[in-house]
Amino acid sequence: MYTLYHFQISCSSAVKMALEVIGAEHTTVVVDLFEGAQHNADFLAVNPLGKLPVLVDDSHTFTQGEAILIYLSQKHKNAQLMPDLASVDGMEALKWLNFVASSLHGHFTKIFHPEKVSTDHDSVKQNAEEEIVKLLNFVSDRLAQSPYLAGEKPTLADLYFAVILGWGQVLSFELFTRFPEFEVYKQRLQTTFPQSETLQNI
Repeated sequence: MYTLYHFQISCSSAVKMALEVIGAEHTTVVVDLFEGAQHNADFLAVNPLGKLPVLVDDSHTFTQGEAILIYLSQKHKNAQLMPDLASVDGMEALKWLNFVASSLHGHFTKIFHPEKVSTDHDSVKQNAEEEIVKLLNFVSDRLAQSPYLAGEKPTLADLYFAVILGWGQVLSFELFTRFPEFEVYKQRLQTTFPQSETLQNI
């Protein structure tokens, strides 16, 4: 039995999706980021960094979303959420997972928390959005070549990117109007993984 510390709009949704796709029994502890619950003593006792997601597996507590996702994919290989990591296909999937989790997520973080970068919040947000658009164009080019980020089969990178697509509302433009192919892609993912309620509602 897993326990996931989670908040719906956060990147922990990617872990929630993975658990649902795998069909793993789990409970969810909601950590309301809007209420600042990540700074409460009870949660800091679980993760001193005050960050989501956190996954508890028996007596082991895991942090860092990308690492948690890889752990789940390797523990539940039958779900086929990642290729063999020691293969070329595995390297491709890891590359895209890192791209989404680090590059794309990193720039969105600047929009969510510009105060952590500079007192000039507007400039921080504008610069971050410009970088996000460049990266989204790169993803768009990729999805013109293959149905999923790493190729013909969906991987963890796709689940994470689905979360990123849910953050489009913080941009100055309508994401699916500018990139209609992303809406088609999201629908493809939802059809592929109907067992994930989180993915269906993102």
